[in-house]
Amino acid sequence: MYFSDIKAEIKNDLTEGSYNDLLASYVVGMLEYDGLPVDKFALHYMDELMLINEKAALYFSSYYKRWVVGRVQFTGNPLDEYGQMPDATVFDRGGHSEVFPNWKTNEKCFIFFNNRSHTRDINIERYADLMAKIDISINSNIINSRMFPIALTEDSKVAEQLREAIAACDEGYTKVITSKLNVSDLLREGEKDPVQVINITDVNASDKIQYLNHAHDDLLRRFLAIYGININGTGKMAQQSRDEINGSNNAALVVPYEMIKSRMDTIERFNAVTGASASVRLSECWEREEAQTDAEARKDVAEADIAEVQAEAAEDGELEEPGEDLQSTDESAEQEGEVKEEEEKKEDE
Repeated sequence: MYFSDIKAEIKNDLTEGSYNDLLASYVVGMLEYDGLPVDKFALHYMDELMLINEKAALYFSSYYKRWVVGRVQFTGNPLDEYGQMPDATVFDRGGHSEVFPNWKTNEKCFIFFNNRSHTRDINIERYADLMAKIDISINSNIINSRMFPIALTEDSKVAEQLREAIAACDEGYTKVITSKLNVSDLLREGEKDPVQVINITDVNASDKIQYLNHAHDDLLRRFLAIYGININGTGKMAQQSRDEINGSNNAALVVPYEMIKSRMDTIERFNAVTGASASVRLSECWEREEAQTDAEARKDVAEADIAEVQAEAAEDGELEEPGEDLQSTDESAEQEGEVKEEEEKKEDE
């Protein structure tokens, strides 16, 4: 079955689901782990769990006899002073579950959180919903931009003749049909046409498709900016300066660093207990973005330092203000001109 053959409601759900997967792959691909005792599939699954459920567990399974990543739910009593339950019930994808008491200090279960606020990420779902809605609007506008005249007639014989004429038009040759009306009746002004044509579409609305595509690109740009990635595009506003754009990028890098710090807190405890040397870092794409942002920041700082030194030198009189040389040159030229005019006047006298 082709995608175009699926019912509209199911098609819209599939579109939103595909955007969920696409945006999740951007975020999951943001981080790289080294030294943890599970494979890359398990690490990606761990990040997905953190994004969706705010937390995930890395634990030594008594069933599989190895380290496993699974979904976690806090259970047990009593609650601590912050309302947290003391035990962790973990679930693997094979249908097995285990309970680890005192999860904060347990040496066989380590809980990873998406961030230090212990909150899930709803940006993926939110932007996937918006981007799917834009795709629906684009599809509707494509259909609406078709030239689709509809012929209305009360006579079934005329309707059949119109079908034959339309078919002949598709095949590219002229068609002659018979009619009860003569030529004068057909051309008579003020009379009702024997065949009325209506159009339920608007071919002039096709130019709106480009605006929807631009909105789609803006949404993707906004989503990636949350996680510290700036993609090129035409979304820059006329009143927006380069410094303002770079400042937004610097602020957006807070989110990736927060995610890394939260994961590193658990990895440090894992290293201390197991003697491993695991770590987490930004992936190659995000490292390039970080390097570019750092270079721009260093350049801005250097320019600011130079401007500050020049301003201090100008206050001390060691550096002439910009334009001072030009001003003095202009004044001396005017004085020389006045002297020459006076000498010429004296010679004439």
